[in-house]
Amino acid sequence: MGFFADFTGASSRKDISAANSKANAALDKGYNASQGYYDEAADSFDPYVDQGGKASTFYGNVLGLNGDDARAEAQGTITSDPLWSGKFALDSNNVLKNLNARGMGASGAAALAGQRVLTENYGNWLDRYANLGEQGFRATGQKAGIRTAQGDNAYGYGATKAANSINYGNAIASTRNAGINNVLGVLGTAAKFVNPIGNVPMPKAGG
Repeated sequence: MGFFADFTGASSRKDISAANSKANAALDKGYNASQGYYDEAADSFDPYVDQGGKASTFYGNVLGLNGDDARAEAQGTITSDPLWSGKFALDSNNVLKNLNARGMGASGAAALAGQRVLTENYGNWLDRYANLGEQGFRATGQKAGIRTAQGDNAYGYGATKAANSINYGNAIASTRNAGINNVLGVLGTAAKFVNPIGNVPMPKAGG
């Protein structure tokens, strides 16, 4: 049975199939594992993407991009924060003390200084939301880069599997005529054994 399988190419086909199955199993295992790592890496950016999205929406609300009601609510969120109001009160008192010391506590300069303190404090608070939005934007880009790499990896996996299938098919096809080629080889060897010097012309009569 072993000789017949070797003679007809069946053994070769069996070896090729086993090697192909082993190669594809290793490829599948590596691909599936890599997808998990890509997903884990991409998911790690989700908190920053989500936080950045909320900060960007809030920033737009404060600027009035989403209507007056949204702006009023966002402004109220800032001004009602004890941290903001405490810092604003402290800075305002410091400015007023400085102006009072110079006899300018009731002047127009005091009003302008108060407005400047409000604007600066409010602007600094808004910068926090802008920075969070920017952080979320960067995280979104990094996550997109990971997903792009994951897509490239999937394409490479598919291309490799396709190439393996083509090579496997070609290798199997090359064994299909093994039996016939071996028979022809045997017949050729037998013919040479029967007539080792080939077809020699017979001598002519009387020659």
